[in-house]
Amino acid sequence: MSTLNKKRPKIDLTVQSGERRRGKSMFGIVLGTLNKAKLEDKERNASEAAKKRQLLEQRLQAKLQKETDSVRRAEEAKKDKTTANRKEEELQLKDSIYKLRRIRLPLLSNFLSTSDIIPSDLTSTTSPDPLAPLPRSHPPPLYYRPAILTPSQEAFLAKRLVEVAEAAEKEWLAFREERTIGIEEIKRLRQRVAEEEARQKKEREANRQEALKEEGDGGQDKETEEQLVKEPAAEMEVDEERRSDSAVRKEDVGKESDRKDESAPMQADDEDAVEY
Repeated sequence: MSTLNKKRPKIDLTVQSGERRRGKSMFGIVLGTLNKAKLEDKERNASEAAKKRQLLEQRLQAKLQKETDSVRRAEEAKKDKTTANRKEEELQLKDSIYKLRRIRLPLLSNFLSTSDIIPSDLTSTTSPDPLAPLPRSHPPPLYYRPAILTPSQEAFLAKRLVEVAEAAEKEWLAFREERTIGIEEIKRLRQRVAEEEARQKKEREANRQEALKEEGDGGQDKETEEQLVKEPAAEMEVDEERRSDSAVRKEDVGKESDRKDESAPMQADDEDAVEY
């Protein structure tokens, strides 16, 4: 009777803790591999994008700096051209004035004026400024020349003629030096303007050649970009295949281990059955 009351052992259908841990570890390995691959792809794309962005920023910065320098030089050339024209006009005006003074003042020194004061002793007196204009008065002073001059008037006019001629000549020589310096400065400014115009012309020609070159190299650049895009895609496909193969192998290994684990309890049940 004791043998009849003995219960047959039941097969435990619940998942054991070891198998559960093994399944979690395998799932964690697969998930970690996928996350790692995802991070690698993200870093690769980020690094390539950063390099392209940095290269584009450098090109834009260089282009902006070049355009800024070109505009600044153009403004300076425009200013130099205006300055040269203004200085040339001033020199032309002064040249006309000093030429007229050089001729006219010695001629006027042959005449007496109503504002002249003829001293009795001409040897001890000297005129402070022979080229000074007549003083303003009302009525204004007039030039005249008597038909018959007195000895004092003749001496006064002769002395003033010499002084005015010498002063006018000194004034003209001083202006000639000033004119020479001004002409050299005008030449220098116009030389800078000519150099800037030649540089702008050369730059425009270089930009035109560069634009034509970029248009010619546009197809090659597109092919290069497509190749750069295809290469990461192919690498990603190869990586995905490798990951899928590794995942499949890991799953096969897990299944084999599960089969081994399942076969052991079944043998124990068979022994129990034999004993029963």
